[in-house]
Amino acid sequence: MSQSNQATAASCQVNNLHLIRGMIGRPGAGLYQMNGQPTAQNNRECGADGDLPGLRNWANEEHIAELARLWNVEVDKIPHWAPPTHAMQIFRYAEQGSIKLLWISATNPAVSLPDLARIRRILANPELFVVVQDLFLTETAELADVVLPAATWGEKTGTFTSVDRTVHISDKAVEPPGEARPDLDIFLDYARRMDFRNSAGEPLITWTGPEEVFEAWKECSRGRPCDYTAITYDRLRSGGIQWPCTDEHPDGTERLYTDGVFNTDPDYCESYGHDLATGAELLPEEYRAKRPAGRAFLHATPYQPSPEVPSGDFPLLLTTGRTVYQFHTRTKTGRATQLVHAAPESWVELNPADAEGLGVGEGDLVRIESPRGVVRARARICGVRPGVVFLPFHYGYWDAADGAHPGEGRHDRAANELTITAWDPVSKQPIFKVAAVRLVKEADSGGHPSPAPTVGGSAPPEGSGIPATVGGPAAEAPSRGE
Repeated sequence: MSQSNQATAASCQVNNLHLIRGMIGRPGAGLYQMNGQPTAQNNRECGADGDLPGLRNWANEEHIAELARLWNVEVDKIPHWAPPTHAMQIFRYAEQGSIKLLWISATNPAVSLPDLARIRRILANPELFVVVQDLFLTETAELADVVLPAATWGEKTGTFTSVDRTVHISDKAVEPPGEARPDLDIFLDYARRMDFRNSAGEPLITWTGPEEVFEAWKECSRGRPCDYTAITYDRLRSGGIQWPCTDEHPDGTERLYTDGVFNTDPDYCESYGHDLATGAELLPEEYRAKRPAGRAFLHATPYQPSPEVPSGDFPLLLTTGRTVYQFHTRTKTGRATQLVHAAPESWVELNPADAEGLGVGEGDLVRIESPRGVVRARARICGVRPGVVFLPFHYGYWDAADGAHPGEGRHDRAANELTITAWDPVSKQPIFKVAAVRLVKEADSGGHPSPAPTVGGSAPPEGSGIPATVGGPAAEAPSRGE
């Protein structure tokens, strides 16, 4: 939903239904959006997605002043004169030349962003200096000017926060290989080399390790919705704790909004709201005029078609998504033998009626075209909606083994070769779920089914005779005690 057309507006309708029915703040009710990444929640809380830490409000002058006091810097050192610049706009600025350096950490936009031909052109531009910090030589790292090898979980200590607000600790188990370093060490080293200073002329960053950073974060979170102040590393080693965790609630808080009071007070809220159709931010005066006083709001807007809809030239609707056997752009899962055995290659899902009209059978090689690019994949005939085709977005080119130079070679595998450069006006999430395409059969299956898993949405019809998905010999393990 969050990557679809009018994503924020649709999410608000889910909220509206829960609010109207009183299904928030009591057992057996509530919202639980599954995040795409295990650190998505805590990244949002600490401002790593471009917002302010502690779920503070960019347009609230007291929130900015509070951070300035906490960090001992001048207020104007904290950018707050405009909304945060989202990822799609950052790439637009890089394309125009106003951004000269991109530091990309733990993400792979050369596979995960829409309209990949454009993204490759931006990253390969010699006028743009690209630094990539990651575990492996991803498709994005291959286009970088500098690669900083980073450590993965188990090679560093830190905390993760689940979408249900449970904070967990992950302790270091082994040393990182080679020259790899924890992200924190890399960022702290950078801060020292840049010699960042506070208003007193002292070093801005004084932390040296993860627990010190956690203690500083606790103070930053004090009094905010995500209050961590009573959580410690020692307590986390006995089990996860849900924020807010304070002296008043030392064991954490299992359920929010039990009293029917929401975080909408103008002096406390994270945002004054947006126009759902245009994304325009409401002014503080407009928000205060609503007299929120802890009340929840019902938000709605008329339906608007996607920026791109099927046409005579491109009659089918493409949607993209995930398979349970791979994660994101397969930076790690694509190196796990069992998962590769279960989902080794991309595929395209077609409804039986659409497949019959196109003369396509199970396992046939199909060319999927949009106004932006071409993808080739084997067909899985299954229960996808008529008029809709599905591609998993995980598959890029690092394991294509075509011997080409970085950024060159085949570019007909990643689903985002086809998707559009457009985003939700409020959340700024790209619209990955809607694009217009056409399909052409290129070759017969030769009697072999597509590599699609036989579970979930790609499950074939009963009686198809397609072997069940397995992880191969590496996934087989004896029972305990053998």
